[in-house]
Amino acid sequence: MNKLIKSRITNLDFIRGFALLGILIINVIAFGLPLTATTNPSTFGIDNSLDWAVLIISSVFFEYKMMGLFSMLFGVGIMIFLENAKKKTSKPKTLAIWRNFLLFCFGLLHLSLWIGDVLAPYAICAFLIILFPDLKKPILILLPIVFLMIAFLLITNYFSSLYDTNGNLISQEEWVLLASEGGELSFGSIWFPDSNAPGNLIGMWWFIGAFFRAITLMLFGILLYKLNIIQGNKNISFYKKISVYGLSIGLPLSIYSVYLLISTNYDPSVAFISIIFNTLSVIPMVLGYTGVLTILNLKLRDSITNRLQACGRMAFTNYIVQTIFGVFILGSFGLDTFSRSQLMIFVFIVWIIQIAWSKPILDRFNYGPLEWIWRKLTYRFI
Repeated sequence: MNKLIKSRITNLDFIRGFALLGILIINVIAFGLPLTATTNPSTFGIDNSLDWAVLIISSVFFEYKMMGLFSMLFGVGIMIFLENAKKKTSKPKTLAIWRNFLLFCFGLLHLSLWIGDVLAPYAICAFLIILFPDLKKPILILLPIVFLMIAFLLITNYFSSLYDTNGNLISQEEWVLLASEGGELSFGSIWFPDSNAPGNLIGMWWFIGAFFRAITLMLFGILLYKLNIIQGNKNISFYKKISVYGLSIGLPLSIYSVYLLISTNYDPSVAFISIIFNTLSVIPMVLGYTGVLTILNLKLRDSITNRLQACGRMAFTNYIVQTIFGVFILGSFGLDTFSRSQLMIFVFIVWIIQIAWSKPILDRFNYGPLEWIWRKLTYRFI
């Protein structure tokens, strides 16, 4: 067996492969429908009951959760890289910062292709985690997670007070008026399909929320790594327990967030509260998924797990390829050409392609194309 493969934690690759395929269910909406559809799904792509089914399933099981899995695994990746870097250089943190600066540059290139890039924001979060002292005790990692979640709730509550129940800006605070100058004075295109641009403040809050979710889940991944959970080394009964506990807490929160929106016909008055419940569902859902996926990785036939692990090992390349396919193939038809259920056909086709090609590529080469370039540039000076 290839020495590189033997040294890898295959459970991470399996979970990453699942997250990679799952994230396309969410990103395809941004590829194929106008911006408003990603935040107010009732506006575009809903033509029949099948579309509603796709919307509910994707919102409950995938929205924020796949990005949560990615963020968790990214945090684990930082820890593993630092551990390995200590064996290669006397300045492992400097090397890690250089590596993530490269990722930031890749992210900027990706951003020029598609506005939904996560690589650049992940790199920024990574700088903060790398520079932060290595916390040995799990409780010291748990504390900033709790702090960040409370901070997100307080910030969200404050931003929600700036708007009325119709999504119109009502605050007269000096900084609010200054920040809103030249922009939409409502939720804008984040919620209303007839708006040309997102409101300045709601857009600001959106990015703040994304940052808090990302860095919180990265820390959560580090916590699971320190506790030797994410590696897949515990017994099956342990992973069954965290699956039940995680999904029992996360699913009701996620379902309720969707219920709020649908029951009010996507009234802007519930936009903030719905996102709060969905955000609160992410950590328990990610924990539950970790348990379920670990069990599957241990129990499924190698012919299945190897395919998904290969997708995970090539996640960087496959993620960018998903964007290329989405932007150039779906983009050639124009936005709002397909309904949500029709977009799922595109998702299945891309899944088949990426499941089919990842393993043969890695059977011949140690890395995917972009993984190889990133690695070569990372170790260029040592």
